[in-house]
Amino acid sequence: MRVRMRLLQVLVVVCGWMAAPGFPADSVVPEAAVPVAATDGSEALPGQQPPNLSASAAEGPDGVALRFMDRPIVTFRGVLAGATPQVRAARARAALGGLPASAFGAPVDALHVSVGGVSGVAFRVQDRLLFALTSDDLAPGDPRTLEETGEVVRQRLQAAFAARRAQLHWPTILRGIALSALGAGVLALLVIGVGRMRSRLETRLQTAFEKHVLQRTARTYDWTGSAMQLVHQIVQIGAVCLALAFAYLYLIFALMQFPVSEPLATRLSDFLWTLVDRFGLGVAAAVPGVMTVIVIFLLTRALQSLVNNVFDAVQSGRLSIPGMHPETAGATRRLVSVVIWGLAITFAYPYMPGAQSDVFKGLSVLFGLMVTLGSSGIVNQLMSGMVVIYSRSLKKGDLVSIGDATGVVISVDALSVKLLNQAKEELTIPNAVVVASTVRNFTTQGRHLGVAISTTLTIGYDTPWRQVHAMLIEAAASTPQVASAPAPYVLQRALSDFYVEYELFATLRDPATRFAAISSLHENIQDVFNRYGVQIMSPHFEEQPDSPLTIRPEHWYPAPAQAPTQASVQTSSQT
Repeated sequence: MRVRMRLLQVLVVVCGWMAAPGFPADSVVPEAAVPVAATDGSEALPGQQPPNLSASAAEGPDGVALRFMDRPIVTFRGVLAGATPQVRAARARAALGGLPASAFGAPVDALHVSVGGVSGVAFRVQDRLLFALTSDDLAPGDPRTLEETGEVVRQRLQAAFAARRAQLHWPTILRGIALSALGAGVLALLVIGVGRMRSRLETRLQTAFEKHVLQRTARTYDWTGSAMQLVHQIVQIGAVCLALAFAYLYLIFALMQFPVSEPLATRLSDFLWTLVDRFGLGVAAAVPGVMTVIVIFLLTRALQSLVNNVFDAVQSGRLSIPGMHPETAGATRRLVSVVIWGLAITFAYPYMPGAQSDVFKGLSVLFGLMVTLGSSGIVNQLMSGMVVIYSRSLKKGDLVSIGDATGVVISVDALSVKLLNQAKEELTIPNAVVVASTVRNFTTQGRHLGVAISTTLTIGYDTPWRQVHAMLIEAAASTPQVASAPAPYVLQRALSDFYVEYELFATLRDPATRFAAISSLHENIQDVFNRYGVQIMSPHFEEQPDSPLTIRPEHWYPAPAQAPTQASVQTSSQT
């Protein structure tokens, strides 16, 4: 008998420890705090109560619950003969704990009694009085009478006694241990099977991924390693979840084999099925919303395809729409796409699963706050980008000058403009700076009228201005990049104290050759003026020299300079 009681105590302690992490444990009333009734009806001093691990009393908001063999028996709510619900529960626990083993096979009697003028139902086993139930103990709003409630309590006591009697039966314990061991073996086999299935599934998924996805998408970037790592992590998480599910089911199975832990197994099972039911009902309730979201996004995708076709036709010149230009068709398409998808998300948001949950609302508020606080500078750049694009002041391939930067436009993005200068340096200019600066586009008009270049120099009054005009025009005509029509011309910009300021204008064949054309034009001007013995007085001079400071043609190529061959001269003139 003592061996069986010890084994029962160990099982109860183990089951209580297993229940502690996931389920709230019953708060047992301390034995030293409340005087309890001895089995003979007299008051027992604190510390003299017989040990009991099967009965407990938990105080709740609506009374003190009495449990025996981890099964709910009754809840005390009223005061009986001056005893509070806590005291009554402690006395009942002591009475149940003091029952001999023979009492658990005896029937439970329900007696109608009157205590202190209060009628109630007392429960007795053999000649031992356990506790009494009064009308004050009935739950508020419970339609059952005291007699009906007493019958329910009697049946609970009878079931708890049957469980206690079965738990003290050696074959029951041995059978539970054997079945638990068998279940552990099955669990081990299932976990091994999950591990092997994980390896095979991972191999098949990787093969399918490489065959159907990577061969179509991995053209410019090899992201095979990242994809394989993602597949490995997904399969690993799935295998772990499946193994934990099997372990959870085994725990329920093992606890069901012992009467003392059967209520805990029932709670674990109820928790699992409640979770499954809630998930299933949630999925079923979300199906109409998901179908609505799918329809909205399919319609949006069809509308987006139509918009893309229209703007592609405008951008390629196959379709002309008043007020829309091919240069701005790409930006307008992006704007219209953002508006269309924004409206689609707005319409679909109420139908998304979990859209009305507090978590979803909190994330939406957080995202909106982040966008509001961090997008002030970005919005400024985006609006400036819109101005740059729709003003059509520049586009990709144009030779432009923005402030102090001059180069060919290589991209016009939403936030910045990128230039490539003559030194092959990439210059990034924010759109706000582009809007605030003067943009000189040397290419836009050059496609139709040609781009004009100019250079300025000063010549003394001792040189006839007609000769200077002729020499400048001859230098422009000798420049390969300068077009013959319209013809170059010269303007006199100023008559200064010591010299005349001349400016030569010429038209380029190709706007992209601007830098090379200016350099070649300066070279030819120096050669022509030296050939005719005219001194260039730029920028100033203090006194007239005795002889003009010019370089004769025979001295144009001192070492290490090399004179061009006749073939290269003909090729340059043809160009």
